[in-house]
Amino acid sequence: MKERFSYKLRQDLSCVKNKIKFKCCRIVFLTQDKMVMFESYHGKRCGDSVKAIYDAMILDDTFRDYTFVWAFTDPKAHEELAGNPRTILVKIGTPEYFRYYAASRFWINNVSVPDYFTPGRHQVYIETWHGTPLKRLGCDIETDSDPRQSKERMHKRYRKKGKKVSRFLSPSPYYSEKIASAFGLNSKQKKAFVNCGLPRNDVLFHFTEEDQAIVRQKLGIAEDKRVILYTPTWRDTDYNPGHGFAYKSPVDLEKLLRLLPEDCVLLFRAHHQNGLSGVIQSSGRIIDVTGIDDINELYIASDLMVTDYSSTMFDFSILKRPMVFHMYDLDDYKSHIRGFYFDISELPGPVTMTEEALASAIIDQLASFDYSTDEKYQAFDKTFHTWEDGEAAHQVIERCIAIAPHKPGPWERLVQNYKKLINRMRIVYCFARYNITGWFHKRGLFLGDNGRRLMEMKDLHKGKRCFLVGNGPSLTPHDLDLIQDEYSFGTNMVYKIFNQTKWRPTYHCVSDSIYATRLKDELYENIQSPLLTIEKTYRKMTKRVPDTTYVHTIASERYKVKGNLFAYCMVKATVLSLAAEFAFHMGFTEIYLLGVDCTNPHAAGGHFMENYASRDIAQSDISRIKTRMKKEDVTTEQIGEHIIDRSLVVYRLLKKYADKHGIQIYNATRGGNLEIFPRVKLEDVLDDKDKIQ
Repeated sequence: MKERFSYKLRQDLSCVKNKIKFKCCRIVFLTQDKMVMFESYHGKRCGDSVKAIYDAMILDDTFRDYTFVWAFTDPKAHEELAGNPRTILVKIGTPEYFRYYAASRFWINNVSVPDYFTPGRHQVYIETWHGTPLKRLGCDIETDSDPRQSKERMHKRYRKKGKKVSRFLSPSPYYSEKIASAFGLNSKQKKAFVNCGLPRNDVLFHFTEEDQAIVRQKLGIAEDKRVILYTPTWRDTDYNPGHGFAYKSPVDLEKLLRLLPEDCVLLFRAHHQNGLSGVIQSSGRIIDVTGIDDINELYIASDLMVTDYSSTMFDFSILKRPMVFHMYDLDDYKSHIRGFYFDISELPGPVTMTEEALASAIIDQLASFDYSTDEKYQAFDKTFHTWEDGEAAHQVIERCIAIAPHKPGPWERLVQNYKKLINRMRIVYCFARYNITGWFHKRGLFLGDNGRRLMEMKDLHKGKRCFLVGNGPSLTPHDLDLIQDEYSFGTNMVYKIFNQTKWRPTYHCVSDSIYATRLKDELYENIQSPLLTIEKTYRKMTKRVPDTTYVHTIASERYKVKGNLFAYCMVKATVLSLAAEFAFHMGFTEIYLLGVDCTNPHAAGGHFMENYASRDIAQSDISRIKTRMKKEDVTTEQIGEHIIDRSLVVYRLLKKYADKHGIQIYNATRGGNLEIFPRVKLEDVLDDKDKIQ
C-alpha cells in the first residue's frame, strides 16, 4: 500500500508539471500538417507497427516534404535514422520532445502516449498497440496484482487513454472487441477502429528464403541448425521499486537445451518491460536477442516458437509454423495475475509446464507439424488475422494520414503572421550582420578560425588559372590525369573516380546538406583536399574533414554573385556556383570548366559513372525539385529541364560578374549543353600554356 501511494504521488506530481509544459508548447508551437511524431515502446525501441508506417512513408513520394520526428530514451542508439534529412531524433523528456508533440499533426504510438499529452483538435493520434491480447488488458483486468497501482486507478487511466485515440488499427473483429473493452470505449469511440491489419506484420507476408538466410547469418547461426524462438512475457507481480519489472522465470534453459537435439539453437527474447539487454547471459546454444529492435527478423529466422501468454503468438502464426505454449504458472497467472480472454484449449499447439514436457513437445512439433491438416491452427489463423493482407501500412497512410490540411483558427493565423514577420526580420538581420562582420573580417579584424582561413585564401593564387571539375558524363580519368599538376576544384562525389586516376583536386567543394547527412562517412574517408562548403552543410557534418572552410549563406530565390566570401555567398542550382566564388576569392583570373555538361543528372548517363548517387539520395533530390516546381506528376525530362534552366541562370550571372572583373571563364568540357562560355579544347589549353598565361 505504501509503494502504491508513493508511486501515485510521484506520477501525479510529474503529470501536473508536464501537462503545464505541454500546454505552454501548444500555445507557441502550432500544428504542422506535414509533421509526424513516432514513438515505440516508450522510446526504448525503434520497431513494431510504428517503424513499419515510418518506412512506408519514407518510400512514398507523397510525403517527400514531411518532417518525421522519432522520440527515444537514447537517440544516439538510433542515429541511422538521422541519415534521412527529413528525420529528427529527440530525447524523451527534453524541451524538444514536448515541442514536437505539440506541433506534430500525427502521433503514431504503440503503447499509448504519456498521460500528460492530450492531442489538440486538429491532431490525429494513431494507436497501433503492440499485440493482439490473450491476457486481459486495462479495464478488463479483474485482479489487483499490480504493486504500483490499484485496479480502479488502472481502469481510470485506460479509459482516459482511450478517449485520446483518433484511430485504432485492427487485424480482426476479435481484436477490435477486446481493445475496445480494455480501453473502455463507448459506442461512438468504437468507430475509431480501422480494419486494415497491423503494419508490423506486413513483412511476414513478403519475405524470402534469402531474407531468412541473411538474418541467420547475422545472428551467427549455421544453415543446418534448427532455430527455436522463446518469447516469455512479463508478470505484473515481478515489480521491484526503483528498478522496474525483473525477469524471474524458473525455466532452466540450459536443461532444456540438453534435452533437445544438438542441432537446436535457442533465441531468447525478453519482453521490453524486463529490459533490453542483460536479461540473461548468452551461452553455448542460447543467444539473447532481446536487443534486436525488429522482432520480425527473429520470426523469419525461427523454425518454431515457444511462448507463454505473449501476443507474439498471434504475429508468429502468420508464418504457419509450429508453436509450443510453456505455461509453468498457468493457474496463478489465470487466477491471480491477469486472466485470459479465451480458453487456452483454442491455442494452436501443445501447452506444457515442465522442461521435460516442453522438450518433448518441441521435438514432436518439429517432426510432425503440418499446417494443412491442423484445423485448430487454421481456425486460429482465421479468427485473429481476418483483415491481414500484408498491405496494412499503405492502408494506414491512405486512410489515416493522407488527409486534408486542417483549417487554421484565429490564434494560429495570428501566430503564423507573427512568425513570418520574425522570419523577414531574421533575413534582414542576417544581411546586416554578415555584411557588417564581413567588412571587419575583410580588414583582418575580429577573425575566428574560419575567418582566418578565408583571409589566408584571399588572392592566394592571384593571376593563376584553375579548373572547376563537374561530375557530368563527359568526365574521364584521362582528362583528369592531364590536369593533375594544375590547380583544380573537385565537387561532390568526384572521389568515386579516384581509383582510376592519379589526379586529386587542390580543393573540394560540397554545398548540398543531403550529402552532409547521408555521406558523412564517405566524405570523411575520401576527401583529402581542403573542403570548401557552406555553413548549413558544415553544421550538419557530424564527421568533418579536418581542413574545412565554410561561408555564410542566405536563402533566396533571387540568385546573385556576391563576390565577397567574408560576408556571405549565395549558392543555387549547382555546386559550381560555390566553386566559382571561391576561385574568384582566391584571385584566379582564368577558370576552365571540365565535366560541366549541364545535362539532366537524373536521366540515364547523367554522371560520369552509373549509380553515381544512391537511390535514396537521388530520390531526395527529386522530391525536393518536385516541391520547388509545385507539381506532383512530372517526368524525368521535365525535372531535367528545370535543373538545366536554373543552372543556366547561374552560369549567365557568373559570366557577367567575371566579365566585369576581368576574369576569363572557358568551357573545356567535351560536349554538353553549356554554351554560355567560350569553348576550348583541353589539349590546346595545356599545350598552349605559355601563350595563355
